[in-house]
Amino acid sequence: MIMRRLVSASMLLLLCIGTAGCFGGHPMAHQEETGSIKILISGPKAPQEELIASVSGINPCFEEPPLAQAEVDLTNGTTVLSQTVTLENGQAEVTFSNVVVGPWTVVVRLIDGEGNVAYEGSCRTVITSSQVAEATVVLRPAFGSLELSVDLTGIPNHERVAKVRLYKDSNNLRSQTNISREPGVDVVCATVSGLQPKTYDMMIKLLDENGDLAYESLWTEIQILPGKTTTVSWDFSSGGVSIIVDFNEPPSVPTNLEPALSEDGIVLTWNESRDYDLVGYNIYRRQTPFEGFKVVAEVQHSPGTQQYFVDTGAKTGVTYSYVVTAVDACGNESPRSNEVTVDVP
Repeated sequence: MIMRRLVSASMLLLLCIGTAGCFGGHPMAHQEETGSIKILISGPKAPQEELIASVSGINPCFEEPPLAQAEVDLTNGTTVLSQTVTLENGQAEVTFSNVVVGPWTVVVRLIDGEGNVAYEGSCRTVITSSQVAEATVVLRPAFGSLELSVDLTGIPNHERVAKVRLYKDSNNLRSQTNISREPGVDVVCATVSGLQPKTYDMMIKLLDENGDLAYESLWTEIQILPGKTTTVSWDFSSGGVSIIVDFNEPPSVPTNLEPALSEDGIVLTWNESRDYDLVGYNIYRRQTPFEGFKVVAEVQHSPGTQQYFVDTGAKTGVTYSYVVTAVDACGNESPRSNEVTVDVP
């Protein structure tokens, strides 16, 4: 009996040591190594006064909504760590501690006071054991959207209209959105999202049920803004377009565009734009009055000098119109300069 109790006690002792780490043993569970990451956030500089410009002669009656918050996500597979911080003078600091080592993706979104995502960006980083990682995220303006309404009541026999086709960019006629008209609806509405912030030439065509053209509009200048919705109403009874705009962060507008004729072609000169990361200019040309503006050249910025471009492709006997826009390193494009028209003899 005594021997049987000694054997049972020995077996319990071995089981305790092997499974639970009794008497000073180490647990068998694996301990994950962790590190930290610190993310410094600095919002873009405030736009200069001239950047808040009128579009098609409509003066905006608003103030720039300030950037209020930063949303930061740290992701690895389906694991997501999130923080939201308040921006102080456009800056904030976010730290994630005790993060499991490995590759992570950092996503940063800057939110303005109206709750819109104005800027966003992401990057990859590596968390190492007992170290504080650094992440550099390039923030770019968020895509904007267009809220479109087309009032058909001003079109004669508008009942035959079955579809509205929106041409979103005169530089890319394949960039189209088709909007079907519901029976009995006189105002066709649609929202187009995912538009890069810049100035577009847009137009619409009204098609009947056979796809034949019932009406087409003129090309209209429309400004798409980062993280904002631009509202456009086509009202054919009045022949106008009303546009509601908000703030943007492009380079400043090129000014004082002037043309001149030379033996080599049409010489365009303009005053340089001001922006810390300005890289160049887009030259737009159209054959008036039947075309929308199209990019005919991209000109590198020459700091501190008179900016110019020579259009050697102009044909004799044709009337051309030109505008110029400035482009920065992130691809943001300014509103257009003044328009000039040249008759080529």
